[in-house]
Amino acid sequence: MNSNIPAFHYYDNDIFLQESQMLFKKVWHFVGFKSDFLNDNDFITLKIGGTPIVVQNVRGTVKSFLNVCSHRFSILQQEKSGNRPLLCPYHGWAYDKEGIPSGIPKKPLFKKFTKEELCEMKLKEFKVSFCGNLCFVSLDENVESLEDFIGVFYKELESMSLTLGTKIDSNSMEIKANWKVIVENTLESYHVGLVHAETLAKLEPSGLDFSFDKKNSSWTSELNIVKDKGGYKKINSFYSPRDYEIDGYKHILIFPNLLISSTHGVSFNYSLIEPLDADNTRFTSYVFTALSESETKSIVIKAFEESLIAFNRQVFDEDKTVCQFVQEGVRHTNLSGKLSDEEERVHHFQNSYLKFLKNES
Repeated sequence: MNSNIPAFHYYDNDIFLQESQMLFKKVWHFVGFKSDFLNDNDFITLKIGGTPIVVQNVRGTVKSFLNVCSHRFSILQQEKSGNRPLLCPYHGWAYDKEGIPSGIPKKPLFKKFTKEELCEMKLKEFKVSFCGNLCFVSLDENVESLEDFIGVFYKELESMSLTLGTKIDSNSMEIKANWKVIVENTLESYHVGLVHAETLAKLEPSGLDFSFDKKNSSWTSELNIVKDKGGYKKINSFYSPRDYEIDGYKHILIFPNLLISSTHGVSFNYSLIEPLDADNTRFTSYVFTALSESETKSIVIKAFEESLIAFNRQVFDEDKTVCQFVQEGVRHTNLSGKLSDEEERVHHFQNSYLKFLKNES
């Protein structure tokens, strides 16, 4: 198979701007987990297609607004996450759960605002939807439902998210590579033998057990660690019974930039790939273990968690290195590239991507 995306799509600034407008502002974007919004005023900020967004628990309801004050246009919530009222740090304008100004310091010095005028200053609101414990936002008023967007993987993602226990690691890094380079790297195991020779390759993942639905895809693989035998038996037992349980490894792409994986339903990784510009990307991974009925962790379980964190971080560092070399090289070729059967998910991702840029989605 030929690679579908021309080399210049991985570094061209005009293409990056097209992606912002025609792709990222048209789809559902993963934000975080329900646990990020447990308390009133818990918030997360992010940019979608360059647009600053705040997602916040406002009086018990998770809402998403343009993160820009209506008064003099300051960014409202200026940290990546936190807990504070929806209040502008510049002049103190406060907003209610509908995004309407509800507190204006020195209000008598302004002309008297009518109810209609206050509503006209409402923060622009965006759609929020949940799949189990996973929170998504879309900037598109006409976007399909989240369930339709995720398609046949919806029930599985819901089940996976509801069995999440302890978040044992959050790892964020900037990678000097285009976001598509990083997504495509995660979608194939062809590179595992060389790039991950001392890590992932030792688990011996293999096979072409791919599933495709709409723009999303998955890969299922056996591993050389059996969940109920050898040293893994105690680990498997600690997290049993569990609602989501598989044999081996499962990896799912929710288009365009959310990667979810699980080993035996015992451990889970959620990776979000956020474009910063044409040549730079923020990669954030969250590692969870499954829920356990036991409140006490043995030395074996603590060691398992520590090894899981170290393993994931090493694998992602290895991928970071190779993706940055790809970004360096892609500027110096006009070739289209070739794809093997093992890279079929890359081919599917590229087709889905091009449909958005051609406005055929």
